[in-house]
Amino acid sequence: MNEKELNELSKARIFKRISNAEIESLMDCIQGRIRTYSRNSYVFSAGDEIREIGIVMEGQLEVLNTDYWGNDAVINLIGPGEIFGEAYASDDSEPLPNDIKALKDSKVLFMNMTRILTTCQKSCSFHNQLIQNLYMIATRRNRYMNRKISHMSKRTTREKLLAYLSDEARMQGSRHFMIPFDRQQLADYLSVERSAMSAELSRMQKDGLISFHKNEFTLR
Repeated sequence: MNEKELNELSKARIFKRISNAEIESLMDCIQGRIRTYSRNSYVFSAGDEIREIGIVMEGQLEVLNTDYWGNDAVINLIGPGEIFGEAYASDDSEPLPNDIKALKDSKVLFMNMTRILTTCQKSCSFHNQLIQNLYMIATRRNRYMNRKISHMSKRTTREKLLAYLSDEARMQGSRHFMIPFDRQQLADYLSVERSAMSAELSRMQKDGLISFHKNEFTLR
């Protein structure tokens, strides 16, 4: 692994408080391997049984749920430094329920989950730190899913949008903020129809609740 790749990984939350030299030492222990994916290629498909978790080093992935008729809904976006697959990368887990696809050319580090959770005889402190970091990420992911359920549970499209935008403003500490979704991705996230959502956003702006340009929003 070269210095550029180590620097990319050192910024990831899962390697918090772990030095570049320690990350390099961990690679053999956790069977780390790097793979690249071109835009629109599949990293995993629904039904796959996996034993590794992934961390995005470059690019962006999306988690898709596809219904019987082939309609896609975006479940999540995964950017640099973020992990995926941790809930299914064990011997007793069920197959993946969703596709994971590259939105753009991407580079991913895969790590064996069993090897992550089983410290070697040296019982290195930085391996223990890796396990602690993974736990903190899992709890953060759980909070994210709870927020999404809260947004989707609202009855109307306006209520869903207000709940989501209010949460984003609170988390970013400003009434002026950027969201990580384009219009279709936001509609998929909230499980609403895109044209109806766009019309509702325009009405909300006319009513003086918000102003926006593309994915830049201000709460009024």
